[in-house]
Amino acid sequence: MKKTALFLGLASVFFTQILGAQNAGTSKKNNAKATKVPVAKLESKEVPPSNPVVFSVGNEQILKDEFMRQLNKNRKDKNKPSEAEIREYLNLYVNFKLKVKEAITMQLDTNPAFNSELAGYRKQLAAPYLNDKKVTEALMQEAFERMNQEINASHILINVDPNASPADTLIAYNKALDLRKRIVKGERFDSLASRFSEDPSARKNFGKLGWFTVFQMVYPFECTAYRTPKGEISMPFRTQFGYHILKVNETRPARGEVKVQHIMIRTGYGAAQEVLTNAKERIDLAYKELTKGVPFDSLVERYSQDDGSKGNNGTMNWMSSLSGYPDEFKDICFALKPGEYSKPFSTDYGWHLVKFVEFRPIGEFKDLQDLIKNKVTRDSRSEGSKTAVIERVKKENNYKEFPVNFKLFVNNLDSSFLTGTWKFAEGKMTNRALFSIGNKVYTESDFASYVVANQQPREKDNIFMAARNLFTSWANDKCLAYEESILETKYPEFNYVMTEYHDGILLFDLTDRKVWSKALNDTLGLEAFHAQTKSKYMWKERLSYQVYNCLDPKVKAAAIKMLKAGKSESDVLAKLNKKISNSVVVKDLKAEKTDPTASKLWDVKGVSDINEEGSNKFYWVTGVIPAEPKTLKEAKGIVTSDYQDYLMAEWVKELRSKYPVTINEAVILELTK
Repeated sequence: MKKTALFLGLASVFFTQILGAQNAGTSKKNNAKATKVPVAKLESKEVPPSNPVVFSVGNEQILKDEFMRQLNKNRKDKNKPSEAEIREYLNLYVNFKLKVKEAITMQLDTNPAFNSELAGYRKQLAAPYLNDKKVTEALMQEAFERMNQEINASHILINVDPNASPADTLIAYNKALDLRKRIVKGERFDSLASRFSEDPSARKNFGKLGWFTVFQMVYPFECTAYRTPKGEISMPFRTQFGYHILKVNETRPARGEVKVQHIMIRTGYGAAQEVLTNAKERIDLAYKELTKGVPFDSLVERYSQDDGSKGNNGTMNWMSSLSGYPDEFKDICFALKPGEYSKPFSTDYGWHLVKFVEFRPIGEFKDLQDLIKNKVTRDSRSEGSKTAVIERVKKENNYKEFPVNFKLFVNNLDSSFLTGTWKFAEGKMTNRALFSIGNKVYTESDFASYVVANQQPREKDNIFMAARNLFTSWANDKCLAYEESILETKYPEFNYVMTEYHDGILLFDLTDRKVWSKALNDTLGLEAFHAQTKSKYMWKERLSYQVYNCLDPKVKAAAIKMLKAGKSESDVLAKLNKKISNSVVVKDLKAEKTDPTASKLWDVKGVSDINEEGSNKFYWVTGVIPAEPKTLKEAKGIVTSDYQDYLMAEWVKELRSKYPVTINEAVILELTK
């Protein structure tokens, strides 16, 4: 049993698996035995409270709300549970709690590996609570709408650091604004891009970015591109790289994906004229045959030098509109209609012929929403959702900053901060508060430690602005951390799920130790269990026979003749394998009557030559073997499973005798009404 398999679903699924796993394969007989273990009963004539105790294990009480929540969560039938269902689940849940109690008694919950694993699951479970659902849904819808359009744009970049001083920021902005004015007055965008853009690639590509769609550019750039009409020049806008101006050259609907068959005669970039001429002649020959009706598949086999697709009859993988293939190649592929093939065309890679195979569009939102959500949450645009959560957390928990103290802190920074080498002397740092949230107060010393760990060289930056940006990041992280720290108290459902994960991981580790791994590794115990219960694992009557596989009909006839004459198997093999090794190969088999071959041979003895077309084999039937127990090797899978059930039942008996279980019968009877 693999542990990871239990943690793939939601916590409710996880809990069901854990609870079921402890009883997996357990027979009704074993369950019946478990329910007969004596337990104390609470016989109370008092009217039970609204959330009474259903049962207790040791000093731990399980209340009605918890019991019914787990029972109903694991039921498919939404009608009121019957008394039989309640009592059956009661038995399972008591066993579950007994094992968790034992794990805690053994202090497995203090194991560093356990705490690390639980913390990892908590991080995953907390993530949805630290994002604003409405913002995320809006971002997903926006991304889907943009997926349906592709943009071709050019840009000019003026570098400016995110922590630049207001003066330096203004200089960069004005420089970008001046370039925009010159373009609007008639100067060529590409010319100015190659001369003034601080994007290193602009000197060669004149600022041209080609085609792109959602998630391919940083979010502010993407937003401006999708909001700027075709042919117009954007106002200067800022990204992490600096200020840009952007021109939208073209727009088009998203082209989806296409699959084609491909024949390529390879040349390579900068090939000699002789190579180019020969390639053109070969592709023309292929095209001529194609027009005369020769199947594309056979032409691929004879002509194509595309190693990636040749083994698949020339069929390429799905090609998106924005994949890395040359634009001229993609344009021709996307222009094809069903049944069409292209004329020969060339790229830097060689000469090509392509034939349409299949097309699929972008798809609907409901089909893509999981993919989109994953990308949104990993993309910088998720900062919008994060920001909304931070603002909510600040408002709910009385966030307060102390700007005077922050200015005093900045006064302790010197030029070493801009080179990323600042160190603080603890004596100079006080416990003056920089901000507070809820019952947490964060001081100068706290922030100083963060600065030392996160400072970077900022030689051209303004000290105050750089420190302020660091402070904002630090404070926001602490606000999210504060929210995460109170999830159990703020959201009951989160607390329930975390409790289930806590108990489930403990139960898995202990059950693995006591049952699953023990059954696999306790060889002597498994052998003893098999010896005591082997009558459960019986073969029915079986036919004992041999299969003689022969080289050819001549060898087969000779083997049959020898066996009918009373020769032994060893005599047959010695003689017929003398000249050619393995002319005859014999296999011993035993099979019950349900086996197709055994059923045909059941009433036969000696040689049986069942006519099987194309086969040179025959059978030698020894006879029927009476019913007998299976060996441990023959029945190891089911014996191991039953041994696990046995160990589980014995363990439960031990736990029930170790920890007193008290059932509140009055509450159980009330639940059944």
